[in-house]
Amino acid sequence: MLGLAALVVATVAVYLALRSSALETSGVGSLLPHQVLAATLVGPDQATFAGLQRELIEIERARAAFGRWPDAAEVGRASAYTWTNAREGYFVNYLARPAGDLSAAGWLLVIQEPDPQAPPDLSPNDETHHRLPDGTVLHVSIWTHRFGAQIEPRFVRQPEGAGWTQVLTAPVAPVPVRR
Repeated sequence: MLGLAALVVATVAVYLALRSSALETSGVGSLLPHQVLAATLVGPDQATFAGLQRELIEIERARAAFGRWPDAAEVGRASAYTWTNAREGYFVNYLARPAGDLSAAGWLLVIQEPDPQAPPDLSPNDETHHRLPDGTVLHVSIWTHRFGAQIEPRFVRQPEGAGWTQVLTAPVAPVPVRR
């Protein structure tokens, strides 16, 4: 029995070592446990993710043009989702719950505006940092959750702690520590 336990422990150790090593060429090894690459999603979810990326840009355009975040009724009008939005402090959530298919994934757009008292954010534009025309840097992310129709329509500050999975097109490079 002790030999079997040692074999299981050794197998798990080898698996973890290989999974986190440079032997993995897909880049998935640098993802956090709550992150997945869009390319690994099933086809319909990949298409939904691509549509949400475009929707996020439209939401940002509306914010830049009118100085406020659009209401949920103005978002995703042509989709198979019911949209709600919530705001808390500098965070805005747009939640897309499936309107018909109870087993379909739910989607969450999280947008964080900067604190006006904070120094300017020098992050380069990338998948998680978008810049409004006035120079305001937004921290943005797209999340998915299985069985989206069962999700409560409420504000989510930390999606990773509430069972959500962040979807990325590529692993996010680590941010260097500034001294």
